[in-house]
Amino acid sequence: MRTILFISFMISAFFVNAQAKKVKPIEIRTFKMSKFPIADFPKKSIPISDIQIVQMVRDSIRLGYAMKGVDNYIVMLVPEKPLTYFLQQGIYRMYLNDFKKGGAQVLWVIKDLRVGEKTGFMEYAYTRFNASAYISKDAILYKPVCSIDTVFVTESGADVTAWHGEDIENAFRLLLKRTLKIGKDVLEQNTGGISFEKIKELNQQTYIPILNDQFYQEGAYANYEEFLQNKPSVIDYRLFILGKKKEIKFVKISGDNKGDTVNVWGFCKEGEIYKYQDNLLIPIEKQGNGFIISNYVEMATRRNGNIAFGAMIGGLTWGLIGGLVATWAGTASSGKSLLVTSIPYITKSRKQPEATCIDMRTGELSF
Repeated sequence: MRTILFISFMISAFFVNAQAKKVKPIEIRTFKMSKFPIADFPKKSIPISDIQIVQMVRDSIRLGYAMKGVDNYIVMLVPEKPLTYFLQQGIYRMYLNDFKKGGAQVLWVIKDLRVGEKTGFMEYAYTRFNASAYISKDAILYKPVCSIDTVFVTESGADVTAWHGEDIENAFRLLLKRTLKIGKDVLEQNTGGISFEKIKELNQQTYIPILNDQFYQEGAYANYEEFLQNKPSVIDYRLFILGKKKEIKFVKISGDNKGDTVNVWGFCKEGEIYKYQDNLLIPIEKQGNGFIISNYVEMATRRNGNIAFGAMIGGLTWGLIGGLVATWAGTASSGKSLLVTSIPYITKSRKQPEATCIDMRTGELSF
């Protein structure tokens, strides 16, 4: 660890409002499913009498965000109808004519569904789809069949908002092919099944203190698990800028006015939470059952206003460090874009989605 000698300074707080410039209200854009989709029901498969949808996503209204236009105004991406109905109607439009009386019953649990867009010379539409499939002979006891967790990417020279519905349909086709390919063998296995209520219980989001506690504990999180548990272990610390690259370092006070640098996932200060990544302090806040980058939240309801807290910067006012805070719509004032780098098959930065939220499973930036 790197040891640093603390120098005491008498400094007054220098507050900077990072959202001072006038911005447009967040616009809502809806997307639809095709009225006459191509079903592509697998041939020579076991007969199916019905496919039921259960959605357990963290936010069933705001499925994603995107920046549009030359002035980068924010749009919220929502389905045209309530999500469960939206998905179930799409299934019936695709497969109702292929259902056979007396066939097996299929149940799909949608655990995550997010959409995003990226504009530029080319536009990209992103759809994350995470679902598990179950099958039953009697619609009473179900057996697990398979799961998929993937991101669909569509590239176009035009507005890509309309593509989200088609990408969801592509996800349905992929999941159905895998369900039917394995489903016959699963039904023939001499094993018991589980009830619909038990399936919902198994797929229910677990209790997460940071999403349920009334107050956030002050301090820095040594890892993502501490953030989830709302239990930061680094309580006494300072932020410092080091070197010509202006690297932000978290320094844990250890006594005798000395401290060691520590790696952290993020921190909470005065009730506001910041994720630390790539030398940036990214303001985030709770939305639905997850956390979103604050700049994508409507100003009227935003909790984290990106108000700086200069008194906590070791010997420096916020005016000298503010360029390292992500201040507008996922883009830091330093010029660095916040990109989702955790999708292994999207490695080129121009194709990587722009980050809008936290992946609550991994703690990484997501869209």
